[in-house]
Amino acid sequence: MTLVARRRVTGADVAAEAGVSVSIVSLVLNGKDSGRANQATRDRVHTAAQRLGYRIDRRGRSLATGRTGIVGYVAPDVATPFFSSVQMGLLSELSPEYQVLTVVTALGQTVSQESVRRLLDLGVDGLIISTVESDLVTSLNPSCPVVILDSPGRQQNLPRVNLDVAGSARELARHLTDHGHRSFAYLDIDTRTRTLEARRKAFTAEARKASERVGVVVARSPIDVTAAYDTVADNWSSWRDAGVTALVCGSDLQAFGALAALRDLGVSVPEGVSVAGADDQPMSRIVQPSLTTVKLPSFELGSLGARELRKAMDGPDAVAGRPLVLPTRLEIRESTGSAPKARSTPR
Repeated sequence: MTLVARRRVTGADVAAEAGVSVSIVSLVLNGKDSGRANQATRDRVHTAAQRLGYRIDRRGRSLATGRTGIVGYVAPDVATPFFSSVQMGLLSELSPEYQVLTVVTALGQTVSQESVRRLLDLGVDGLIISTVESDLVTSLNPSCPVVILDSPGRQQNLPRVNLDVAGSARELARHLTDHGHRSFAYLDIDTRTRTLEARRKAFTAEARKASERVGVVVARSPIDVTAAYDTVADNWSSWRDAGVTALVCGSDLQAFGALAALRDLGVSVPEGVSVAGADDQPMSRIVQPSLTTVKLPSFELGSLGARELRKAMDGPDAVAGRPLVLPTRLEIRESTGSAPKARSTPR
């Protein structure tokens, strides 16, 4: 049996099938048709391309334009709700024109030079990096535009988008101290990033404005319900003896584990101890008691970072200015209330 090679389908074939010009086919399939084609035209082009089995020749486009159509994203995690939401924000701005290639660092580790180098070696058109803990990007001398997310104080020479984590941390501290709390346990995330440090320091400094006697004991766990459960169960006895009346968690997932551990220990929330988280995940409104938490606009962080990268890729002479900062806010719910002593002792 003799196999006959099938002729390669071209953009002209798709154009003829859809009844449009070759240029419209190119614009639609490359996601650049905004204002140039209506939805009916887009549908005809995509239907024709699918029926004919047409695929964009990205290698040819790369040679012609100097671009690969690929954007790299480096993050310490994509399984947790926060980083998953950041990634969805990126995709909302970059897809379908760009494919987003994600590199995740080792569990519990921050972004490394090797992670960045791997993507640069692939010739990506641009790079977005979450949670940088050193000036590693500059040291690699990248050949493409780079945008840094959620890394306060780092990479001053690059476009940056940060969250105002300090502002909401201070707001949480005022909320708790106004309710009589003076002794806190702070269950931080074990990656020890600069963002987490800024959040914790802002909380502690604001809480100590209420009284010189404010105490904060720090423990750490991964962003994991079970790990947080175990950490709280192991430490509660010493925290209770130290007079802790409020537990602040670095993430909602940790707070969920804390609530479960306290329930199993027979500690009522918020009557026995107040609990707060960070992220404002959907479950935060459903758990019992509903969780007081800090809302972090993770999706917006990703989408704004992607828009900044597009600007940098379209304008090679773009210069980094002051970082863009997204606001965060405190969501007060049932898991925080007055400190036990505040109920029995007038202030």
